[in-house]
Amino acid sequence: MQLTVASLSRTGPVRQNNEDFVAFWTPESVDELRERGAIAIIADGVGGHDNGEVASRLATETALSTFRALKPGATLSSMLWATANQANIAVYDAGAARGGSANPMQTTLTAVVFRNDQVGVAHIGDCRVYHIHANSLKCLTKDHIFVKIGSTGAAVPTTSPLRGGLTRSVGKDPIVAIDFSYSPVYDGDYIVLCTDGVHVFITDREMIEIVTHNSPEQACETLLRLAETRGTEDNITVQICRIDRMQHVEYYRGTPVYREKVQMSNELEVGSLLDDRFEITRLISRSGMASIFEAIDRATANRVALKVPFMQFESDPAFYSRFQREEEIGRSMDHPSILKIVDVPRDSKSRPYIAMELLSGKTLDELMREERPMSVSKASKIMANICDALAYMHEKNIIHRDLKPANVMVCDDGSLRIMDFGIAKAEGMRRITFTGFSPAMGTPDYMAPEQVKGRRGDHRTDIYSAGAILYELTTGHTPFEGQNPFLLMQARITGDPEAPSNFNKDITPALEEIILHAMEREPRNRYNSAREMENDLLHQDSVIITGRVDRLEKPKPWKSKWRSVGGYVALALIPVLVVIIIFLLARGHH
Repeated sequence: MQLTVASLSRTGPVRQNNEDFVAFWTPESVDELRERGAIAIIADGVGGHDNGEVASRLATETALSTFRALKPGATLSSMLWATANQANIAVYDAGAARGGSANPMQTTLTAVVFRNDQVGVAHIGDCRVYHIHANSLKCLTKDHIFVKIGSTGAAVPTTSPLRGGLTRSVGKDPIVAIDFSYSPVYDGDYIVLCTDGVHVFITDREMIEIVTHNSPEQACETLLRLAETRGTEDNITVQICRIDRMQHVEYYRGTPVYREKVQMSNELEVGSLLDDRFEITRLISRSGMASIFEAIDRATANRVALKVPFMQFESDPAFYSRFQREEEIGRSMDHPSILKIVDVPRDSKSRPYIAMELLSGKTLDELMREERPMSVSKASKIMANICDALAYMHEKNIIHRDLKPANVMVCDDGSLRIMDFGIAKAEGMRRITFTGFSPAMGTPDYMAPEQVKGRRGDHRTDIYSAGAILYELTTGHTPFEGQNPFLLMQARITGDPEAPSNFNKDITPALEEIILHAMEREPRNRYNSAREMENDLLHQDSVIITGRVDRLEKPKPWKSKWRSVGGYVALALIPVLVVIIIFLLARGHH
């Protein structure tokens, strides 16, 4: 098994020291890798106890040394048990050696072993392990937390009033219960380990998109930055393991026989000639679902970019529909600020792919990391160009529905391109339905309130997203910042963002009026068209100030409170209802 691994750990914006610890190890020899496997470990020192950072490091290093000392060829379950059990004993003994106390050394511990064509997980605590396969995500762990009022614990976020402390931890007792899980894996899959300081702030869909659309190093940085933006108060750590190639093992009379996993057909490589037209010259990037190649178009002698999905996704109806829609909508447009699609007749294709103009530059998301906040003049110019492209799209009855900085490329020559029309809505096209999607598609930080409510939206949905992007460009903050993405989505339904000028005094009243006009909660109160917004951006001296900033309302968390109160009321009424039912049954019997 060949893996690409990246990890990143930070103290976070609130804590003074980092009590997380993460490690990865793989044997140098192929034989040992086959018999022993590779291991990834993550630990989160328990807050409120002595030496949390010492406990997490000790547990991780003990687990790692134990794994490396085990006899090769042992069963996966026995290796996982020994690894986690020895870590627990080491931390418990270290705490006892310090004299013991009511607050002993404690930490969580999650270990993942990669061997042959599967992964095994040993888990104690509330870190999580995600398995991403074929654009779907499965959590391989369960949070070991105390949940009040008898609610189920796996999906309760750390910000919930129902969530209590850990029910299991490493080092608390000499014996600890360990959860084990196993999962088959395939080429192109991802295994993601992260602490609760990260996973509670990221939706499953965001996790999939960030991990599969970036290199492991870039994805780690993006996930931590997003958790920080949304208000995490804990240490933040993530480790991403991409399975590049693996072998399948079979047994013949007790002897293991290894062979490469059979693919549906060979994937494209540099030097390949696709459809006797596109000569592959360079691999630009590779995600969990597709590869982006640079190629020479022999029909025109131009250099182009080819987006080619992996073979295993070509038979997935949902993925294929999105891929086909992206190409059809792209081919129907011709605008300098919209990614150009090269026209390739469908009947001449031997497999699905999209040929596009080759661009050199950075996504707006990457640019924002370097300039945060961006100068008001530069941000206004970029957004005016985006609005010009949106106006063109809307005039052709096309709505993007997922406008965000990651879908805007800022080229080296100063021009820009709007990309990714996979979930766009177009007049006359059949409706698109995806497993795991709902009408509330999009990215939480840029979604319009009507999308959160489950409506498909219209051109004003894109205008709201444009306003949210401009807000972040000029302030360095997303419009709504909170403790998890679900509360963020609720906030935009019940209230308005904080005044942009509170973050950046260079924001003029005119620009603030433009931002808030685009981000009105009710679609009818927004700009009637992207062209109107573009005109205001280009002629800010003529913008009429209506005092929107003075009418901003803070988000109302009544829904979350009502659910909590409702839970208490319902539980209190259960005994009363039981007594009433018994009384009625007894009376009916008599």
